[in-house]
Amino acid sequence: METLFPGLSAMENIHPVFVHFPVVLLPLALVLQALAVWRRREDCQRAALWLLWLGTLGALAAAGTGLLAEEKVVVPEPGWEVIELHETLMLVATGLAAALSALAVVLRRRLTRGIQMALLVGLLVLSGVLVVGADRGGQLVYQFGVSVQKGPTADRQP
Repeated sequence: METLFPGLSAMENIHPVFVHFPVVLLPLALVLQALAVWRRREDCQRAALWLLWLGTLGALAAAGTGLLAEEKVVVPEPGWEVIELHETLMLVATGLAAALSALAVVLRRRLTRGIQMALLVGLLVLSGVLVVGADRGGQLVYQFGVSVQKGPTADRQP
């Protein structure tokens, strides 16, 4: 396995494997939802809902693995504030995605124009929170070097 996936074997945790799914799928759901509203296209609406549901599953996996990763990574002192902000933003994004997904499941058979617009606004807010949270995740890796190399287990900030 290590020969086939040396990058995966070198990873300190599997959080990076999952983070890209919600970062791609949820903003793409926003784009298709906007097309569904603007062009009144049912196929775009269906695709937007599927992307929302898949992105929510990805967000749940990313949030879960992120919470597990936080216990194991080495974080320099100035990075703790950023990791807490990243965690908060991404948990808010995951919660919002879950709420929008639940709304879409319950109302998928009667998606009125108003509900479609509410989904659009919700996806817009979600994408904004997601982008800022993902930026903080990038800051953790590229500015503070979190999880770049395996190291001893990090001590939790008091």
